[in-house]
Amino acid sequence: MDNIEQIKSRINIVDFLREYIELKKAGANYKALCPFHSEKSPSLMISEDKQIWHCFGCGEGGDIFGFLMRMEGIDFPEALRILAKRAGVVLKREDPKLISQKSKLTDVLEAAALFYSAELLKSPIATEYLKNRELFKETIDNFRLGFAPQSWDALTSHLISKGFKDRDIILAGLANQKEIGGKIYDRFRGRVMFPIFNHYGTVVGFTARVLPEFDDGKLGKYINTPETPVYKKSQILYGLNFSKQEIKRQECAIFVEGNMDVIGLWQAGFKNVVATSGTALTTEQAILIKRYTSSIIMSFDADSAGIEAALRGIDVALRAGLHVKILEIPKNELGEPIVKDPDELVKKAPELWKKAVQTPKHIIDFYIDTNLCKYKLDDPKENADFCNLIISQIKKIKTSVERALWLKKLSVITGVHERDLRVEILKGRQNTAFPIAIKETEKIQEKNIEFKYLALLLGVLNEESQYLQAVSSDMLNLEIAKEFYRHIILYYNDNKLFNLDKFRAWIEELGKDTLILDKLLLLKDKEYANCTEDEVQRELKALSLYIINSYIKNKRKVLEKEMMLIEKEGNDEKMKNILEEFKKLNV
Repeated sequence: MDNIEQIKSRINIVDFLREYIELKKAGANYKALCPFHSEKSPSLMISEDKQIWHCFGCGEGGDIFGFLMRMEGIDFPEALRILAKRAGVVLKREDPKLISQKSKLTDVLEAAALFYSAELLKSPIATEYLKNRELFKETIDNFRLGFAPQSWDALTSHLISKGFKDRDIILAGLANQKEIGGKIYDRFRGRVMFPIFNHYGTVVGFTARVLPEFDDGKLGKYINTPETPVYKKSQILYGLNFSKQEIKRQECAIFVEGNMDVIGLWQAGFKNVVATSGTALTTEQAILIKRYTSSIIMSFDADSAGIEAALRGIDVALRAGLHVKILEIPKNELGEPIVKDPDELVKKAPELWKKAVQTPKHIIDFYIDTNLCKYKLDDPKENADFCNLIISQIKKIKTSVERALWLKKLSVITGVHERDLRVEILKGRQNTAFPIAIKETEKIQEKNIEFKYLALLLGVLNEESQYLQAVSSDMLNLEIAKEFYRHIILYYNDNKLFNLDKFRAWIEELGKDTLILDKLLLLKDKEYANCTEDEVQRELKALSLYIINSYIKNKRKVLEKEMMLIEKEGNDEKMKNILEEFKKLNV
């Protein structure tokens, strides 16, 4: 058994896809909304028996490798490495020509992380800094924290000695190159190193915090790996590789701003935490977290930048279909935040943090509290502006009852009658349901008619063989359907009985791919898993009539065109033959 087959035998496709999308049982198979195109009804089917998936909406399909490559935008060598690691399969020595650029970069970054970890043990200054930040050894080891020596070539010399090329070291964001002479030098110097992992646990970059002893003020306190082929800041949630299982268990993710917030909260026992790494939530991050939960609590720093980040992130999260609540840093009697960030709060007042997590604010309350102080409600214009601001958020709430309750609260705060607020809600309100493009839908249905006919026929052929005489293979338009139907007819005529397993073996003996058979069985479960025998019979009859009538309609059009040409030629013999064909169509 080769590496690929070993991996596929150890990773169940159903369990694997569940980490990305919600699956529902459909007969012997599973169905889901396809993540590769927009749809309201599930078109993606998964066969646990065959370990394959196929979307009947967009046509995408394959095995776990194809799904991972499509979902993550990676090539096959990288998908192979990721799945091998998950399956515990040791890959045979790789041909250098087959090692992708991304794989080379992650190898360089992993070697750098190991180097920084080793250097941390040699640095009393760095270990003292982490001790002062109250980080335990277990935490340091878990997050693989390290130290970049105050040297221009400590890392680069080490990596070159390990056989890595200058080009890959630079491309990974670990080194810069001098304009004169072209020599490379370490990007990170005199800094505590925080490896950045993707959600699989692969090192893709670093955040580096300068130690006070080495801070010359020329660079920022924190600097990050630049954007690289493996590190896109907008697509990474720091800590997700550590927290994703706990997020699933608790059905909620806590979003914080910085890496130290994640580390501090994780150490304190709050392990469903991720960080946006100093930026507002992005669409890519929202889609990523939705694989694990549909509920998030946003907790950002208490300064104005943190509040702005939360405000920008709320809209992104709502558009992604996430349920959002806000955790605010508690305030003192003067209305000032008692600490600057979640990490400090959990260290100084863990009970307050725990209470805040248990009682987060609804986003409408957050908008009201954040903006109320900015408006003078006794001024009609400012009151109206405040109402419109809050109404713009209430409009995003899906249920009418919840909208009504928030309008009631807004009415109490502003003194504006609920009826008038409701009028504003209705203004410009659009139906959020996606319009169905009827013509496009009909085209898709017409294309699927032949596949549906074949899918149903496979299940009833022994009892309903008359369909083989009524519908000929020439009546089908799709070549792949036409060829498969010919095989069904040929097999049945030879055997007078239809056995699915024997038919599959017969197809394989012919040297033909059985993938279409698997797809048809998936389609049968998708469309007809809950149908009674009578319903199946009615559907099969309707499908066969549709195919026959479509064939006759199209054939007539062809004959009519031929008649026009023959009429011009004046060929009576040909015209007679055409008329005979017309008569046959009308029988």
